Amino acid sequence: MMKKAKVLDPTAAGQGGIKRRSKVPGVMITQYIEELPEGMTTPDFTRKPIALTIQEGKLAIFKAKVFGNPAPTVTWHRAKGEMNNPQKFQNKYDPTTNEHTLEIPKVSGDEADTYKCYASNEYGKAVCTVVLNVIEVGFKKDKEMQKAEGTTAGDPTEFRKRLRRSAGKKAEKKEGDIDDSVWELLLSAEKKDYEHICIEYGITDFRGMLKKLVEMKKEREEEQAQFIQHLSNLKPIEVKSEEGATFELEMELKDPNSRIFLYKDGVMIPYSKDVEGELKHCLKQVGKKYIFTVKNLNPEDAGIYQVDVEGVNIFSTDFKVPPVDFALKIKEVTAQEREDAIFECVLTQPISKMVWNLKNTPLFNNDKYEITCSEDKLIHCLRIVDCMPLDAGIYAAIAGIKSCSAWLIVEADKDPATKGKKKARKTTQAGGGGEDLLKVAAEQAERNKKEIAEALEAAKKLQAEREAAEAEAKARAAAEAEAAKAAAQVAAAA
Repeated sequence: MMKKAKVLDPTAAGQGGIKRRSKVPGVMITQYIEELPEGMTTPDFTRKPIALTIQEGKLAIFKAKVFGNPAPTVTWHRAKGEMNNPQKFQNKYDPTTNEHTLEIPKVSGDEADTYKCYASNEYGKAVCTVVLNVIEVGFKKDKEMQKAEGTTAGDPTEFRKRLRRSAGKKAEKKEGDIDDSVWELLLSAEKKDYEHICIEYGITDFRGMLKKLVEMKKEREEEQAQFIQHLSNLKPIEVKSEEGATFELEMELKDPNSRIFLYKDGVMIPYSKDVEGELKHCLKQVGKKYIFTVKNLNPEDAGIYQVDVEGVNIFSTDFKVPPVDFALKIKEVTAQEREDAIFECVLTQPISKMVWNLKNTPLFNNDKYEITCSEDKLIHCLRIVDCMPLDAGIYAAIAGIKSCSAWLIVEADKDPATKGKKKARKTTQAGGGGEDLLKVAAEQAERNKKEIAEALEAAKKLQAEREAAEAEAKARAAAEAEAAKAAAQVAAAA
């Protein structure tokens, strides 16, 4: 049984294939044959790459998701030049997210161009176009940033000379296997965090990394010294309240008029200096302390955030958004004075640590608060020890970018016999999820176990299909080569 393709542009038939537009704006599909076999489809995009305006020296990343049967091959091309340098143009594919990326490290004006992304299989191809704009440091500036700050760039001559000298020094250094963005994280991290960053990003030569990091830190400090008098107390990004995620640092500028830039994944983003402003990102300065806030959090906010002063990187921090939510939220608790109160919740995914707040102030383990979690890290508990009327208020539980909140009501002891006397400590407790909580947690653990098994099975199936497709392609190529060889021999004999 054959399925006939819908021809939206019949005049194109016979002229390099049947051309039709995708449901995704800006994507053109070319179908090589008029009728497709049952179950087969031409390639298309579910997410096309978006245009980038990025500062030179940063990492440019184009991302795309495609589908089709057979699975399409994705390639990238540019209008004005070649892309045959694998160090400069890096094609990558993540099978877990089905995401294809083109990464251009240390982008320069030479890479500013129009790029095309092709998704192809034997039945057709889909193509979309995207533009990369590169901002010269110290000379040009993103329009949104100009609007947000109300400033314009000054005379760039001396600054650009310094950048060229700095770029020359970097070019002489031997390239390592570690991505630039990971080096930026290591440069801003504390020593105690080196090990887990190396584990997370697959760095195995720990000693070699430390040796190069010392050299890079010395070079970075020399660059920063041009603009920075003092830098300390670098605090990585984290969600501290329901209002958003923050990271902060203490910095004294040599010139108070030096411009501060904010980047996410290498792309300059505008920010306001008013927390109540409409922009998603804001910077609040209190004396020497700079507090950056990302508001109205969503999964797309994950990424590497960088703070630059006049083109020199000052701080980098990696914001991760775990795919977690609440299977059971905390509930209102009414406790008697001098009784313990317990808030408990169940998460959809295991997390070793979550944030507990009272009136937007983070709580920590101490004599007043006991913060614990179950062995499988699904059940999280906050115990308020020896409740007093001052402990009443709205408590919040924050996991990833999800949160829930509930009241603690503390009822004062009104027994006239104890009036004016110190109240006795109660051995009872109020709140807690009880059997319902344990049931929800057990069901969630079983659900997670099943999902992991299904994901592993799907990954194995995908790998087997890819290996089979590769083997078939090699066999087809070998057969074609053999046929061509035989044809050549026949022609020679004739």
